[in-house]
Amino acid sequence: MLPASTQVLLFTQADVGGHALFRVVPVEVSVGPGKGRLWTDVSRGNAFTPAWQDHARHLSAVGRARYALPWEQTDLHVSPRGRNVTLDGRSASLPLFVAWVALLGGLPLPSPFLGTGVALEAHGEKLAPAPREFLQGKLGVAQSYVKQVFPGAGKVAVFVPEGSGFDAAPLTALDVRPVPTLTKAVEAVLGLKPRPDGPDAGGGVGG
Repeated sequence: MLPASTQVLLFTQADVGGHALFRVVPVEVSVGPGKGRLWTDVSRGNAFTPAWQDHARHLSAVGRARYALPWEQTDLHVSPRGRNVTLDGRSASLPLFVAWVALLGGLPLPSPFLGTGVALEAHGEKLAPAPREFLQGKLGVAQSYVKQVFPGAGKVAVFVPEGSGFDAAPLTALDVRPVPTLTKAVEAVLGLKPRPDGPDAGGGVGG
C-alpha cells in the first residue's frame, strides 16, 4: 500500500477564564506500510494524552471488527497542524474513524468533511448524544469556517451524534446530519457498509 494522507478538522472546546472557547484544530492523518501501530507527532510542542491514545486504539478495534481493510498492515500517523496543541478528548471519534476508513479503503472524503462525535468504549461504536451547549458552540465554529473558507458552497453537511441537542435555525451554512454509530457515519459519508459477519451495530467491541 502506498502512503496516503488527508486533513481532518477537529472541533474542540476549552474552558478559558470560566468561558467556553470553541475552535477548529486541523490534524493531518496518514496511513502507510506498518504493523498496525499508532504514531503521534509531538513536535512543535504538541502532545497526546494517554486517554486519547487509548481511544485511538479503541477505534482501531472497532474498525478491525467491522471492515475487511489492512488495519494490521498499516500504521496510522497523526499530526496537528499547529503549535502547542494537546489532544486529550474523544470528540474526534467520528471524523478520525471515518477518515481512517477512507484512507485504508482508498475512498475520497468530501471537501470539506465536517463532523464531531464521541464513541464510548463501553458502548462499542455507538455515538454518545452531545450536550446542546457544547454541540451548538462547535456547530457555530463550523458555520464560521464554512462561510470563510467555502463561501460559495451552499449548505455543507456536518455529521453529529443522533439524539444530540442543537438549534438548526441559525446554522444557515450547515446541513446537520445525525448518525447513531461510527459505522453509520462511514456509510453516510463514504457509502461503505460494514461486513455482514461483524457484530451488531452499537455493541460488542471493546477498547
